[in-house]
Amino acid sequence: MIVIKAPSNQRKGVALITCLVLMALTSALLVSVVVQELSTRKKFEQINLETKVQNLAMSAQEIALGFILEDAVAKIPTMISPIPDSKVTLKVQETSKNSYTIEIDAEYTPQDKKPVRSALSGSFLIKTQDGKRVAQSVGK
Repeated sequence: MIVIKAPSNQRKGVALITCLVLMALTSALLVSVVVQELSTRKKFEQINLETKVQNLAMSAQEIALGFILEDAVAKIPTMISPIPDSKVTLKVQETSKNSYTIEIDAEYTPQDKKPVRSALSGSFLIKTQDGKRVAQSVGK
């Protein structure tokens, strides 16, 4: 059996090319993972901001219902700013006796970003139950 060995320079060249190819593949994979991670982080940030604005709108609706249940409809503010960089507009209309429609527009503007908005509306019937006034949702 005859074994022919390649010259030392050729073996070094093949090893160098193999290392370079592996490094290029590893780098490409790493860049792909980092880009995917950044994209996922931006999506979660946006979901977090949208959830915050929806919570602002629901809180404002609860505040309006509290005023209605205390029979202080005239004292309901038309705009509140519960947290910095937020603006919530409340619009309450009595549609019939003891029936109200509440419309909420909430906006939150984080630093150096576009505003995130959410709208919420609902109709409520105010009843007396066990001597207490309660609100019953009757639709949007």
